[in-house]
Amino acid sequence: MGASRWSYFTPFQRSEQDALDDLRETVFAEDSEYYRQAEIETPAALMASAWLQEEAAHSVLDVGRVVRCEEHMEEPGDVRVVEAAEVVQLFGTERPGRDAVEQALKRAGDGWFPPFDRGSGCCTIVYDTEGRPAEWCFWGFTGD
Repeated sequence: MGASRWSYFTPFQRSEQDALDDLRETVFAEDSEYYRQAEIETPAALMASAWLQEEAAHSVLDVGRVVRCEEHMEEPGDVRVVEAAEVVQLFGTERPGRDAVEQALKRAGDGWFPPFDRGSGCCTIVYDTEGRPAEWCFWGFTGD
């Protein structure tokens, strides 16, 4: 199938791992028919199986763990939290709104934009017009 980029917005939660887990549950429920053929009933069972090693989901289902680390240090299956100076570099502001994030993600295919390794992702907080956390944006790059 080749490489593909994916992105999702999900309601803000204090824990980025909880937000990712809830998002993965939602995506799995919406598109689980494919995996149910292999009798996989939950995202956790999908991650534990060898299914994704043989055929990527090309979605947030390909990642499972949020990490805080240096750029380029995330491993396959990781989602790296993008913070501070990198947020400004990617989105042009310390508190990007949804429009700024969507525009940056559209430009991602035109050149430099993390993550750089297939099978991993990134996330950042998306702010409302009052400057309060409103959503998480998760995005990544999958390939087989």
